[in-house]
This record gives sequence, structure tokens and C-alpha cells, in this order.
Amino acid sequence: MKAASEQAPMLAPTEGTTAGPAGTHLLEVSDLHCSFGGVQAVDGASFTVREGTLTGLIGPNGAGKSTVLNAIGGQVRPTGGTISFAGRALGDVTPHDVSRAGITRTFQTANVFGRLTVLENLLMGAPSWRGETLLAVLPGKHFWRGHEAELVDKAQGILERFGLERLQNDYAGELSGGQRRLVEIMRALMAEPKLLLLDEPMAGINLTLARSIADLLLELRGEGVTMVMVEHDLHVVERICDPIVCMVQGRVLAEGSMAELRANQEVIDAYLQG
Repeated sequence: MKAASEQAPMLAPTEGTTAGPAGTHLLEVSDLHCSFGGVQAVDGASFTVREGTLTGLIGPNGAGKSTVLNAIGGQVRPTGGTISFAGRALGDVTPHDVSRAGITRTFQTANVFGRLTVLENLLMGAPSWRGETLLAVLPGKHFWRGHEAELVDKAQGILERFGLERLQNDYAGELSGGQRRLVEIMRALMAEPKLLLLDEPMAGINLTLARSIADLLLELRGEGVTMVMVEHDLHVVERICDPIVCMVQGRVLAEGSMAELRANQEVIDAYLQG
């Protein structure tokens, strides 16, 4: 995958910051504000995400967690503050621009193309490929059809990894809720994201499948995929996330491991005891 600076010139450099080696800050959210009709959904949230980590984002309903993901993903325009990715500011950009920069996401309700097969859904997640450009078309169909075959092989490899190769020709609209959730995650991985945003990936699925998804996310983290996950299941969060950011009323209340947050009286009073 090309560097963000090559893929997305719409991202402006952030003064004094550059993308660094693994373990450095890939994402920086600073004093973020988002309001809707006078309601302040996010009120000065600030946190950072290091490369190669799975950062958990927790808090009560209405804390602003999903709005933060929407702001990072370009679905919501912040009313204040900054978001920087790989050393460049995400300004007034579209979700497509954000995706081109290397950020991919999933949603609270699995978003799949119901009238496409599982395999076709995954292919929809592949970044722009050679057959879509004028220069690529000029050499002839044989050139870009070869790349299309590579994408199919890649998608089938992901399906095998997730244990869903048998479903590749099934229509996504006929799958169970948990299977649709997996298809959405697999489609996101087709883009080889630098940052994967996960909005409640365990919502509405059974315990067995939730454990399988958690295992897969751990594997991805071990392979260096950077993720930010909003999740209400604290057992899952404690098992796979580090660090964890706790939000309350649009602000970041505390950060740390789950053990540290469980020992924080402010977090207990605002969230955990409820």
C-alpha cells in the first residue's frame, strides 16, 4: 500500500509531526468537538493511538464514542479541534478521501451489499485497481484481468482465514447477523488499512462468534494492524484492548489498562458501577 502522503494529497501536513516507526502515534485526536443542533456530542475529546495497538473506546451510551469514530472516518464534520493521521491533518475531507488515506471502518449495524455474493462484497472493498484507470486500459483486457484474478485470490484467502469460504457464493442478504458482521470486517481488510475503526463489532451476535471475532482481532493486532474499537462488552475489551480510553459526556475521562480503569473511582462512578 502506498504511503498516505502518496495516496491522499488532500491531507495537509501537521506542523512539527511526521509519521514514524512502529509504536509511534499513528492517530492524534486533539480537543475534538462535534455538535448537532446545539447538542454537544463530543466536547473536547483528546487521545492518541499508537501503531500496532488495538485501542478500546468505552463509556456509557451517549458518551460520544461513535461520533468520534464518525469524525475520524469523515462521516461527521467536527466543529472544533483537530484529527491527525500519519502526521497529516484530516481537515474538510470526505469518507472516500479518508479511505484513500488508509483508514477503513465498520459500523454498529453491519453494512453489506445484500444483493451481492459474499465474494463480491469482499471485492467491493479492494482499493482502486489498475483496470479502473485509463493508462491501465490501454494495454488491453489481459493486463487488468490478471489483476482481477489476484483480487479474487486475495478475497478467497481472507474467506478461508475466517472460515467462510463455503459461503463465498451466497448472497450477503441471506446471512445471519454475525456472518454479515464478519463479511464487513473481511471487506475492510481487503483494503489493507493502516487504521481499522470498529464500531461495536460484537453487537447482536452470539457468544461463540464473538469469541471467534475477538481471536481474529488479536491475530490482526499481532500482525501489526492498528485498530480502534468501540465496544460495550468489557470482558472482550479487557481481553484484547490495550490501551483503553473511557469517555463520558463527550470527553475523555481516563486512559489505561482495564485494571487501571477499574481502580479509578471517577470511572467507577461515571460508568462501571452502572
